[in-house]
Amino acid sequence: MAPLYRIRLIAMLLAPMLLAGESAIAVSRSDEAPSVTVQYHDLNLDNSEDIARLYERIHLAALDVCKSAQGPGHQDVESWIEWDRCVRNAMAKAVKSVHNEKLSAYRWERIYSRKLY
Repeated sequence: MAPLYRIRLIAMLLAPMLLAGESAIAVSRSDEAPSVTVQYHDLNLDNSEDIARLYERIHLAALDVCKSAQGPGHQDVESWIEWDRCVRNAMAKAVKSVHNEKLSAYRWERIYSRKLY
């Protein structure tokens, strides 16, 4: 059986490591990108009107997520470019995560202003 002082010494050495590990985990969680959940269980994704509704919901969520970036209301071109990139990337990731060809085609049509047949 190990002497009691050894157990205490091991516990004293391990405690700071465990606390440091927890703080590292907390830091990584706070560095995560902001996100918004877009509900679409009420929509029929075979219906073109509902595809448009979902796309609009995704667009509004992207605007909400990208609030932290300097918006288009600012005169600084670089901040507007950063905001625009944020919105476009958020929308692209959201559309991709739905895994729906019609929604992807709708996004393509909106970006390039032409229909895909």
